[in-house]
Amino acid sequence: MRILIAHPGLRAGGSEARAMVLIEALQKHHDVTLLTGAPFDCGRLNAAYHTFVDDSRLSVRLAPMPERLRFSRGGDALRGAFLDRAAQKLAGSFDLCIGAYNFTSFGRPGIQFVADFSFDDQVRHAFDGVSHGLRGALQREGPARALYLSLCGRISGVAGLPRPAPGDVVVANSRWTADLLKVRHGIVSRVVYPPVHAAPVEPGERSGDFVMLGRIAPDKRVLEAIDILSKVRARGHRFDFHIVGDAPNDAYGRIVQAKAGEHADWVRLTGGLWGAEKFAFLGRHSFALHVRRREAFGIAVAEMVKMGLAPFVPSQSAPAEIVGDERLTFADEDHAVEQIDALLRQPADVAAVKAGLAERGRVFSTEAFRAAALAIIEETLPSRRTLEAAR
Repeated sequence: MRILIAHPGLRAGGSEARAMVLIEALQKHHDVTLLTGAPFDCGRLNAAYHTFVDDSRLSVRLAPMPERLRFSRGGDALRGAFLDRAAQKLAGSFDLCIGAYNFTSFGRPGIQFVADFSFDDQVRHAFDGVSHGLRGALQREGPARALYLSLCGRISGVAGLPRPAPGDVVVANSRWTADLLKVRHGIVSRVVYPPVHAAPVEPGERSGDFVMLGRIAPDKRVLEAIDILSKVRARGHRFDFHIVGDAPNDAYGRIVQAKAGEHADWVRLTGGLWGAEKFAFLGRHSFALHVRRREAFGIAVAEMVKMGLAPFVPSQSAPAEIVGDERLTFADEDHAVEQIDALLRQPADVAAVKAGLAERGRVFSTEAFRAAALAIIEETLPSRRTLEAAR
């Protein structure tokens, strides 16, 4: 079969892992083409996601667009519009089309993997707020936003932000995402958790320190995390807080660096860690804090669960679904302080929580994702030939 997989740009994140695992599984027995908006670095992505994609057996097509847009940190909708236009031109030559990041407008039914709600302005604003500068002006409701979306529609040939087409099979990355898709858009979806790789957990002593893993950006609420743990420490607990992620040289990054400096005796800016180095670091610590208010999944949370940490997460978000334990969830910052304080005072409860998390971690695996995704693909392919060998 000829299969087209579309992704706007494989950089770093959960949707990239999904795309790489799909390509690896399918290219063994099918002719796979990747349509993307940015250069494809197969070696880097294989190393990052522990896949074995053979780039000599993969056809890569770059969607035509201005070169500056390919590498821009903004312009996501515009980049998606160029991807949609290219997808519609190519789709007729394939037996199956797969959107690996939200909704790609193929002009024909396909499989659409939903990663987040960037296509829903109201939800996106509630999750992440609005950026500053020109990017923020294009995100806010108003004439500039309307003009921007009109331009995107003229490029893609699809009015407004992408939505599923009739006949699309929609796959959500969590039950939380599936519920919101149904409530907000009337979209019925199937749930397949993203592939999450982690190294084997090595036995040994762990510190009682906390870790935050991921981008250093306003939506991750790093400053609020420092405030929460500062209040926990004020109750007599002693631990360090390791913020794992590159601090960008922007306004927010500088504020985070300054605040970390104010608490230099216990707040550590570790910088970005990747691959084996990241997993080795996680395996040395016991707790984590994730403060983003709402999130469609949370790859970093699942990685930490699989590496034996106990992450405290917001209750109204998919990360609460990942941890599956009310003792690790909180409604707001004050509640977070109470929850963390309560668990740290009960070593027996910590052991029970971690035992439960060890079971939860098995749900979020590359093998589980591959089996579930291939089952959906097998149902959807026009031919019922088995994909057993691909499994």
